[in-house]
Amino acid sequence: MKIFMKLKLGILALVVFFGIVGFYTLKPDAKLSKEQVIIGYVFQVTEAYHYLNLKIDDDFSKKAFHQYLKSLDYNKRILLAEDVNQLKKHETSIDDEITKSESLDLFEESLTLIQKREQEIQPYYKEILAQPMNFSVKESVENDADKRDFPKTEAERKELWRKLLKLQVLSRYYTMKDAQSSDSVKVKKSDADLEKEAREKVLKSYDEWSKSIQQVDRMERFSIYVNALLSVYDPHTSYFAPRAKQDFDISMTGRLEGIGATLSVKDGFVKVNEIVPGSASSRQGELEAGDLILEVAQGAEKPVDVVDMRLDKVVSMIRGPKGTEVRLTIKKVDGTTRIIKIIRDIVIIEETYAKSAILQKDGDANRYGYIDIPQFYADFSGKGGRNCSDDLLVEVERLAKENTKGTIIDLRNNGGGSLQDCIKMIGLFIETGPVVIVDDKSGQSQAYTDPDPRIRDAKPLIVLVNGFSASASEIFAAAIQDYHRGVIIGTASTFGKGSVQRFFDLDEFVPATSEYASYMSLGEVKITMSKFFRINGGATQLKGVVPDIILPDVYSKMKSGEKEEDFAMPWTKIRAAQYQSFQPTPNYKALSAAMKMRVDTTTFFKQLDKHLILMEKEEKNTLQSLLYADYDRESKALEASSDALSAVAKRANGIKVDFLRDEAEAIKTDKSKKERLENFHKGLVKDAYIYQALLTLSMMN
Repeated sequence: MKIFMKLKLGILALVVFFGIVGFYTLKPDAKLSKEQVIIGYVFQVTEAYHYLNLKIDDDFSKKAFHQYLKSLDYNKRILLAEDVNQLKKHETSIDDEITKSESLDLFEESLTLIQKREQEIQPYYKEILAQPMNFSVKESVENDADKRDFPKTEAERKELWRKLLKLQVLSRYYTMKDAQSSDSVKVKKSDADLEKEAREKVLKSYDEWSKSIQQVDRMERFSIYVNALLSVYDPHTSYFAPRAKQDFDISMTGRLEGIGATLSVKDGFVKVNEIVPGSASSRQGELEAGDLILEVAQGAEKPVDVVDMRLDKVVSMIRGPKGTEVRLTIKKVDGTTRIIKIIRDIVIIEETYAKSAILQKDGDANRYGYIDIPQFYADFSGKGGRNCSDDLLVEVERLAKENTKGTIIDLRNNGGGSLQDCIKMIGLFIETGPVVIVDDKSGQSQAYTDPDPRIRDAKPLIVLVNGFSASASEIFAAAIQDYHRGVIIGTASTFGKGSVQRFFDLDEFVPATSEYASYMSLGEVKITMSKFFRINGGATQLKGVVPDIILPDVYSKMKSGEKEEDFAMPWTKIRAAQYQSFQPTPNYKALSAAMKMRVDTTTFFKQLDKHLILMEKEEKNTLQSLLYADYDRESKALEASSDALSAVAKRANGIKVDFLRDEAEAIKTDKSKKERLENFHKGLVKDAYIYQALLTLSMMN
């Protein structure tokens, strides 16, 4: 739109001369809607500050169009093929709408169209679910929307709905029928009753879905439109419409008060992104990153289906007072379904901090240090809180008094945090030198250096990572790897988020005078402004950190990490910093060969390999049979494999865990601390990855 061009010079001048956000001088114009003003400011600020210099042209427009189409109807069950063809006339005009015209033609036309089609499909689910379903009929449905075309006719669309609903009923019917086989069930229900009950459950969930569709307002739909366009920049640049602070925080972080998890919505499913250390979910131990939440129940009450439900509504159902129970029906990453009972609680702060233990392996008299770092926490408020760099130094010094012969740093599932603390923490294990490079839009690279020349821990070092180690965790692991300071052990690669974002309040661009009052409350935009690079010049973005020794885990076949996001920023390389490798360098070749030999003969990893093969086979088979016999056979096979793996994983390894001396004294009078430490130790004894790290550390002495 014209506003974009009028304001371009002003913002770029402010960037060049002041390096800060200023405001545009916008002449009030009754012809401009607030939505036009918002989209003009959003893209002007994004163009000025985003790390990538993307051109808003026809190529951008085509990508944005397909992103918006996905956001309108990701399952291809609402729009018809003719609707897509109708909207395609805008495929190369989005750039013109943003930069030249004074209209939002694609948004306006798609809004009218999607609301019309949503009204048309409303009767489908009630009509279909009113009739009993026959699970002995051999038919199937394509479960991967990317492999489906948009329905050509209304009859074809309705048939797709019938099959998709049948699959959901089949899933619930199977779960209830399987539960009937338990000896604890006194009153057995007939198959007909179970089938009817399954349909009623799906019907109730779609009644909720129908209500939520009707409650979506214009601003929410406009936000979806703007974010689809912004997603062409990268997955982390996004627009936030004005809203109550609580709802804003939910949309930004998905933080769940009560159980302790961060969530997002992916293709209609509420997905667990991260478990908050020290939370109720963390202590319960069954809910994991990657899990999909299918149903939510308050204690023993009937569960509510939350598939296709808005995130804020799911959050409100899971929240609750401390001490109350919530039951989540979860689909695990291996395809199995289970009910997880969690007692809501507040986070136990002590469990979020770095903590250590003494490890020994059978047949080795040496003692080794283990330090778990759940997150890179810091006191950003300056009110006397704890910082992970200070705490890590304390743990390193405590372990030194125990005469340990090596250290394991556990960064698995650590989503990152404070960059400054990360830099200090790396400095505990190396002499002074660069540890990370930050590159901005202008191409100005700044190397951040450890200022302390002292090495606080020169003993052999292992760093444990996995696919959910992200951001600052990746910087830590990359620096240790580049300096050859230790051995990185973990799954194929870390998460791969190597970018930095900043929020901009769009209202700050608008003059605070009465003539501009109607444009206020424009919302905020989060923009990717810079990128992390390793000291060897390679980015952590996209590729993450590939461990020196790779171990498989249950997420190995799971599509996760930055690389799975649409338009993730590419991996790039800049000039390396000057640094000297740590001496002596670990014998990576020998350590890796020994690990491979152990993994090939270890019961846990052999069982895991079988499970991964089955998971991969199921993942590739997206054409889902609607025949009960097929569904039962496939589900039973996955459940049996998952149970077998769980049984092996619960066995204790050849690890002995000891308290540190100061802990041994403290727990004599502090029962609460004793219980927390004992629970911490129990997890270490059964952890196959810690055991393999310990065996590797033993070889390095």
